[in-house]
Amino acid sequence: MPDTSASDYRRLLVTSEVHYSSAKSGAIHSSGPATYSFWCRYLEAFDEVVVIARIRSGHGAEDDHQRADGPSVSFSPLPDYTGPWQYLHSSRAARAIARAAIAECTSHLLLMPGLVGQLVWGEIVRLKKPYALELLGDPWEALGPGTWRSLLRPVFRVLATQQLKRICSGAMAVNYVTSETLQKRYPTSKSAYAGGFSDVSLENASIPAEIIQDRYRRLRESPWQDAKSSSPIRVGFIGSFATMYKGPDTLLRAAALCRSRLNFQLILLGAGRYLPKMKALAANLGIADRVEFRGELLSGLPIFEFLDSIDLFVMPSRAEGLPRALVEAMSRGCPCIASAVGGIPELLEASDLVFPGSPEKLANLILQVATDSNRLLAMSARNLAKAAQFSPQILNESRRAFLEEVKRRSLS
Repeated sequence: MPDTSASDYRRLLVTSEVHYSSAKSGAIHSSGPATYSFWCRYLEAFDEVVVIARIRSGHGAEDDHQRADGPSVSFSPLPDYTGPWQYLHSSRAARAIARAAIAECTSHLLLMPGLVGQLVWGEIVRLKKPYALELLGDPWEALGPGTWRSLLRPVFRVLATQQLKRICSGAMAVNYVTSETLQKRYPTSKSAYAGGFSDVSLENASIPAEIIQDRYRRLRESPWQDAKSSSPIRVGFIGSFATMYKGPDTLLRAAALCRSRLNFQLILLGAGRYLPKMKALAANLGIADRVEFRGELLSGLPIFEFLDSIDLFVMPSRAEGLPRALVEAMSRGCPCIASAVGGIPELLEASDLVFPGSPEKLANLILQVATDSNRLLAMSARNLAKAAQFSPQILNESRRAFLEEVKRRSLS
């Protein structure tokens, strides 16, 4: 065990918006990509990482592949609250946990936006500690029209955006996952260190040549122009149903508009409270026989196998930072269509983008793309080349420079 009392021992506190679960053994597990290997990236500059996050006790499965804690990575568990009202109910206990975790760490990094980061930021300010930020998304878009059915949505949208601007302006260092999009709306102070690299690292994601060859063969031989064809185009979607900002309702309505002109099968991955409503919507639109809801898949190989099985990936989000699912789809050579929000225009060509929240425009683009095999092939090749920028070798140097700066400024 390292001597944690030594003056040169550096412990980093990181916030996470993921809802984790703990097994009876006490091990922490994640259902998504934020597993132990994700947090180990911060050990490149720090001796220990403490993740402060919401954890549901006694419900985790003993799955080593989804283990989130491990050597030099531990968790400071918060109550498993969801939404602003549960947050208010749990805030007193959560603030006490946050204060204790802040005091035990030498550096503090907020992954924003989110309720956990917001809570920890408030306690950091009270304790007059320096902090750094990784900006992963935009609340102005995440709380835009159609994302949350509440009369208070416009109020929360303005308040969350204004507060995030304050948080960014007070940070000693900020990393943005976009090249320019988030930087414009949420600038740093003049004295802050500003970086711009993605949190998406495509480790172990190399694609065998035979899979690419098979995809190109399917795209060249596509019979999808005929709505009565026996071979449907397989359209894929990955996103949480906990909120509506991923736009599954837009995709379902667009699919219904394509029904008479395109033979398709739509497969949606994800879970959350709006899933039953989306199943009901598919039935009401008369496309339930063409739509499959598969729930959540574990990150890594199961996701890659799904992406390799589809012909077109669609992300009709109302808000995004730089979405991991889209980058992963591109890395598998998927032709991709997405909304022109957040950092997505930095990934895809303008011809592959659509205005968010418009089923009619999305349907038109799907029909244009699906009936043009040459265009599909060009999209696939372009996406493969773009995704190569997210290799670990390219990102590690930028990440390490940022973390070293966070460590240095925490001591000054």
